[in-house]
Amino acid sequence: MKIFIVFGTRPEAIKLAPVIYKLKDHFEIRIVSSGQHLELLTQAIDFFQIKPHYSFGCMMNKQDLEELYKCIHRKMRIAIDMEDPDLIIVQGDTFTTYSAAFVGSMLKKPVLHVEAGLRTAQKYSPFPEELLRALVGRIADFHFAPTKKAADNLLTEGVKNDRVFIVGNTGVDALGLAQTLLDEEEILREISLNDPLIPSLIKTKKLILVTSHRRENIGEPLINICRAVKSLGSKYDDAFFLWPIHMNPEVQDIVQLEMDSRPENIILTQAFTYPAMVYLMKKASVILTDSGGIQEEATTLGKNVIILRENTERPEVIESGYGFLTESIANKIVETFSSLYPNGATSKRTDKKTNPFGDGKASDRILKFLQSREIQDFIEDYPDSAETRLKIKDKISQ
Repeated sequence: MKIFIVFGTRPEAIKLAPVIYKLKDHFEIRIVSSGQHLELLTQAIDFFQIKPHYSFGCMMNKQDLEELYKCIHRKMRIAIDMEDPDLIIVQGDTFTTYSAAFVGSMLKKPVLHVEAGLRTAQKYSPFPEELLRALVGRIADFHFAPTKKAADNLLTEGVKNDRVFIVGNTGVDALGLAQTLLDEEEILREISLNDPLIPSLIKTKKLILVTSHRRENIGEPLINICRAVKSLGSKYDDAFFLWPIHMNPEVQDIVQLEMDSRPENIILTQAFTYPAMVYLMKKASVILTDSGGIQEEATTLGKNVIILRENTERPEVIESGYGFLTESIANKIVETFSSLYPNGATSKRTDKKTNPFGDGKASDRILKFLQSREIQDFIEDYPDSAETRLKIKDKISQ
């Protein structure tokens, strides 16, 4: 069986890396990179030693979404026509995800969606991710949900019960895999190149990690986040605040301007590689972010995370006791941080041994699914088999 595994951004590549590792010895796989991100994506695939068979190079200056989609769509169709895969695997909620699912469906190829079912029920938050993952949810034939809540979202939308599989989040698999590959000396060297003081500060002060890049936060919300971080820096001089700035020029312009006058314990750097971010998250006392993936990773690592958004498609982070939703309201960010720092204790926290995003074996369950005779027969008969009822759900979800 020939399988297309498609990604275009760093988070997709990270979360599909363990799937690639599991499938490559059992199936004929073709790794397809749209290049929706470039430098950040390259860092991730180099770290996991992944070599794409196709690289579209569709990243564009300031990412005009219409032009980006046209590039991915056109080149995706050419690649699928050339290779004629039996199955297409996509992950998450990007234009690459949607394009591969849509083109694959038009060419009558079954689509498997990893990390399916995440929803905020707010059309433009996050934008355009909420729209894209809902559209992929209508297209995909098989839905691999990370949690029960995500699975329930799909069932509520009318997806058939026997097409939804709760497997956990492959991001947990990736985090476990990454920790076996980390080279601390190399990471500290990378960090030192950004700022030579950071390694010694990690040893002497508490680290507060800050990230913000969401499209809906660009503008006044990001300005408010900057003001909150400056206020925290002034208030807590026993900590240092490390903010790796996203490569989006609009984000960089706002943060650099607003943080031009800041306390000395706030350090702005370029974006770090994925292994460096894993290392820093492990060292952090508190994390402030609007990233979805970091919400999952912080929870997996047992770190308090302040979510700089109006809502989250990962409510499990909040329910676990590790996540705190503040929007981009400066005084709310400051008040929430003050309630967590310095000891980080919360009366809300549940069993710290239970990770709502799974046990790190999601990619094993995906392999098990694809190895089942019933699924192989289904794929061979597709699209005539599209209405066939599946009877392997209980076996796969164990």
